[in-house]
Amino acid sequence: MLTSHMAMLEHHLSSGIEAEVYAFNDFKRGPAVPLEAPSNSKPWRPFHSRLECEVAELALEAGLNNEQTDQLIKICHCCAVGKENFTFKNHKDIHVKWEAASFRITKFTKEVISVPYDGKMWNFDLHYRDLWGLASDLLGDPHIFPHFTFDAQRLSKFDSETFVCFIGEPYTAQDFWDVQSQLLPGGKPLAFILYADKTRLSSFGTVGIGSSYVVGWLPILASKSRVGQWFACMDGVERWFFLVVLILSADYEEQCVMSLTRGVMSLWPCPICLVPRDALSNTSKMYTRRTMDDSCAAVTTARAKDTIEEQEEVLKVLGLCNIENALWAIQYLDVHRALSHDRCHFNHGGLWLCHYWVELQKYIARLGRAKVSQRNLRHLNQVMNISFADSAMHEDISKADIYAAFEVHTTATISEGRGAVQALTALMKDDDESDKDWNFLKLHMLTHLFNDIEAKGASRNYNTKPNEQMHRPLKDWYQDRTNFKDFAEQILRIDHWFHVADDICRRLLDLDDYLMFKSQGQANNDDDKDKDYSDAQRPVSDFLPSLNDGSLHVKLGSSQAPQTFALIEDTHQNDDTFTNFHVRLNSFLNDFLPACNIPLPDGKRIHLKSDVAVTAHQFLRVNFESLVDWRQHMDYLRCNPCFFNAPHFDCVFIQTHANVIIGRLLFLFDCPVGEDLFPLALDKQLNLFRAKFFSVRSIIRGALLVHDAGLDYLVVDTVNTDMFLRVKEMHLQAGHVVHI
Repeated sequence: MLTSHMAMLEHHLSSGIEAEVYAFNDFKRGPAVPLEAPSNSKPWRPFHSRLECEVAELALEAGLNNEQTDQLIKICHCCAVGKENFTFKNHKDIHVKWEAASFRITKFTKEVISVPYDGKMWNFDLHYRDLWGLASDLLGDPHIFPHFTFDAQRLSKFDSETFVCFIGEPYTAQDFWDVQSQLLPGGKPLAFILYADKTRLSSFGTVGIGSSYVVGWLPILASKSRVGQWFACMDGVERWFFLVVLILSADYEEQCVMSLTRGVMSLWPCPICLVPRDALSNTSKMYTRRTMDDSCAAVTTARAKDTIEEQEEVLKVLGLCNIENALWAIQYLDVHRALSHDRCHFNHGGLWLCHYWVELQKYIARLGRAKVSQRNLRHLNQVMNISFADSAMHEDISKADIYAAFEVHTTATISEGRGAVQALTALMKDDDESDKDWNFLKLHMLTHLFNDIEAKGASRNYNTKPNEQMHRPLKDWYQDRTNFKDFAEQILRIDHWFHVADDICRRLLDLDDYLMFKSQGQANNDDDKDKDYSDAQRPVSDFLPSLNDGSLHVKLGSSQAPQTFALIEDTHQNDDTFTNFHVRLNSFLNDFLPACNIPLPDGKRIHLKSDVAVTAHQFLRVNFESLVDWRQHMDYLRCNPCFFNAPHFDCVFIQTHANVIIGRLLFLFDCPVGEDLFPLALDKQLNLFRAKFFSVRSIIRGALLVHDAGLDYLVVDTVNTDMFLRVKEMHLQAGHVVHI
């Protein structure tokens, strides 16, 4: 019998694996990795000892110069106690060992590319890693291999009527499925994401580094992308792999370079579709998509013309450059389809920063501001006068592209997201108070966002934000570890050494874990013997498990000194919510415990007196299942009158018998009843005068609200994707019309 707690997993037909239906709680996509003996008992090789390896890694991470490294080695010799060999004499010895260890991971190769331009030949150094070599490294890595998925999958969840497809990782989306359908029988796609961005190595802008050496992978890839390569994997299965560039992740300027389109000033500026330059603000119309075959044919046709003018006439109507694209040589890749929506640059650092934010500031400049705190967000003192900030900060400020941020999408959320784009565009056009011209490219790029999600999974798969973090180490190494001459080779060597050090370190940890596991032996089974309890003898903790178990729903922390009810009421004598605190608590407990099938002590009504002491808490950790990806997430909540010199009382979603409500925590405490402790909360439901008691376990998760005026609070539902869906669900249950 199918229920709403069922999930179905379909593998690609070529895999030969039949579809499976699971109880949703049993459905897992994580790797199951047994603890096996490491293949190498001395993973620090070619270093003479583990000590030498760790000293060399420390010097590398700290960026020690030659003199500092020599001094560190002298200190190590002075401290050596003879347990391990330490043979280093100076920094040169460490350099030699890193070079010897470099074989563990595919190294960079240098080639010189000659290009004719302006009547002469120009030579450029091209540094690249062989992509097949890099793929072999990843497939042979015991930490990474269990996370590989070699067959396209379709995932769906039963909603009481039918199975609804959901999309998250690229292998659950359409393009991965389509690529595997094109492969020879038995072939497996080994998909890569190619990221490109330019940056400056020096703060003065005198030295630049781009993505040209990354493009150097492609000639190595093209030859084998057609015929594939067999590889014996760590699970003992030989697979026939075809390297595929599934996603091209880049800002608009780099996308134009990858697709060899002419950019924002051309008649057809979009690298994905043929939208006219004067129709960029029309997000309701879908234009003909570009294809690699059409672009290749256009360039071939143009080059057959006799004059440059004739060639230009053919190419300008498509906004193409007169260049043969190296990416055309890669099998199973359509450049225009692989180009993907970049939330970092298109939304947060583009559409929001340069357009929405500027307009919004005009409207709210007169309304003042409020500072709010929420976990995983920057806590800014003010935002209205920020003149410079990176895209990550503007992501926290805006939260305007909430549908784009979903970690998992269903057919419904994709449809709602498209509707939200249309609604937003319509509102902007109907704004009579603004003379803003909304005809620009990054607004148009929103029309491709949900197509990308259907084709390549959630937007986090191709957002450039994680890759932007690679820029900082490159700049630091340039400034601190090069002589500013032939710096490319120096930087790439350091980068390679870091990867080697990481590989050695992880294998050392594996060895340590295995040796510890082996030395512990079998656990003592005596502690696991069952203890028989009758229902009358069973402690209340069997009904409400101990909070000391971190895997449970809630856990209280930041315990305070015990205080009596009389002291609590006296301390809060000016606060009406604490009036008759213990009397109201008695009434709550006498109703709450029987409702939870928990017997009252000795079968009598509870009468806690004013001299009974309770333990207050100022911290609450809540584990909850996200409505977006159905995974467990964690919330940290505060109920503290002086948290960093300011009162901090978080708001929460509370599950009652009738529905879900939102309230603010006022007091968290453990209440003794008989021989047991019950974790309780005094909570004030928003927009009501009276506070009520709740079990801490009825708290679902935290909520972000901003106090407006009087009793009014504004719910910030876009703070994260889960809260967005919870607030929407509350509106629907209340019969409100939800506008998209």
